[in-house]
Amino acid sequence: MKMRRGLSTSGLVVAIFLAVGAGLWMVFVVGGSSGSKEIFPGELYEVVVGSFDVKVPTSGELIAENQISIHNHLESGATIIELVDEGTRVLVDDVLLRLNDEKIKDDIRNSELSVTTATNNLQNARSSLSIGEKKRDSELAVKQLAIDLATLALKSWQDGDVVAKRQDLALSVQTADKNYQRLLKKHESSVELYKQEFLSKDELDQDEIALLNAEATLKKARLDVDVYENYTHIQNKQKKESDLQQAVDEHERAVDRLASEIKSSEANIVAKENQLTSHQEKLEKQQDQLEKCVVLSPASGMVVYASSMDRRGEERETLAVGKNLYRNELLMTIPDTSNMVARVKVNEALSGLIEIGQRATIVCDALPEQTYDGEVMSVGVLAEGGGWRDPNRRDYSVEIKLVDTFGSLLKPSMRCSAEIFVATVSDSLFLPIHSFHRDGGVVWVWVQKGGGFAQQRVTIDQFSDLYASVSSGIVAGDVVLLREPEPSQVVGRIPRESGD
Repeated sequence: MKMRRGLSTSGLVVAIFLAVGAGLWMVFVVGGSSGSKEIFPGELYEVVVGSFDVKVPTSGELIAENQISIHNHLESGATIIELVDEGTRVLVDDVLLRLNDEKIKDDIRNSELSVTTATNNLQNARSSLSIGEKKRDSELAVKQLAIDLATLALKSWQDGDVVAKRQDLALSVQTADKNYQRLLKKHESSVELYKQEFLSKDELDQDEIALLNAEATLKKARLDVDVYENYTHIQNKQKKESDLQQAVDEHERAVDRLASEIKSSEANIVAKENQLTSHQEKLEKQQDQLEKCVVLSPASGMVVYASSMDRRGEERETLAVGKNLYRNELLMTIPDTSNMVARVKVNEALSGLIEIGQRATIVCDALPEQTYDGEVMSVGVLAEGGGWRDPNRRDYSVEIKLVDTFGSLLKPSMRCSAEIFVATVSDSLFLPIHSFHRDGGVVWVWVQKGGGFAQQRVTIDQFSDLYASVSSGIVAGDVVLLREPEPSQVVGRIPRESGD
């Protein structure tokens, strides 16, 4: 047999023997009375070669392998107005309980009004943005037109007015210069003619006056050119360029101002959207809370109130109509009674024998006539203490899955007993467990010899709750007394070792 925790087979057998039959040792070590006592056939056992199962007896209670916990999911104001009876077998979507929903319905109506108002506010904000965008486009178009007109005015002045003005001034200078040169030559000719007395003094004076006028006209034409180039042209250029720059600056200011207005409108829309989302989420949450006022069964099974599952010994208010619940309070469970598990306790001295997959049989106290087959599905990792009643006790929790319940109406928390089959001893000499006696480290049986009974030292191999196999000390056919013999029936004892 496979052993665990480094113990030998004989070591585990001794542990089983001590745990299961400790009370029996106390009985059989004590000597009998002084008088003779009749031996009945049932008190003798003939040693044979055979087989038996090594079983670990234990007890515990049934639990559902799968169960669904039902909690209160209302955040506040949860009061039961309808409740299914405990122990009722329900189907999927059957009503388990109803909670008072009047306040939630009032909150939903208020939230619906808030959603409507927030929706209208959002639409108004979007309309304002649309109007603002159109106003922006229109105003910027006007500002851009001013820039375009100022640009055209500057270009028209540069390419038209300036060129024409310069041509006029140049023409005036050329004309005045031509006229001055002509009159200068005429005056020089008139002076010669006057010397020769071909021309009168008056005619000479007239030519001189004409020359002076022509010279003055030439100077004025040249002065007009200087004034235009040095003053008028620069002034007009600065004026045109200033008009264009002012139009550009006004456009930029309008862009910044209108962008700020649009940004403000967009931010207002975001704020209105957030308000609407907040109200919608609040409404959805309240609608979800309204749905949670009716608790439906998520699976088929039997209703078990949470108050019935409290094992701490504390008094807990029973679930009932009118009870106020707190958030996330466990209300009940829906165990799947078609898949049951026996949760039992195994003493730590025997826990090393238990392995997942071992066969077991289970009997419920409520249905003692029915035996269920099972299979070990888990073994606890840590031992549990025995509490104040037995602080030295250490048990491991073992879960055994019931293979087939045969349609029995099993319920969680039913008390049960179980036997876990840990090994099968085959082709071995074995004796009933109460035929063995112990004195210190020596184990013996009373073997029938010479009309009486003699102590025969034996070596125990494997134990069950009823039998133990013997590897040495007896042979097939030996007859063993199952009780302590009378002193007059003792024909031999094991020699005591020195120091005993």
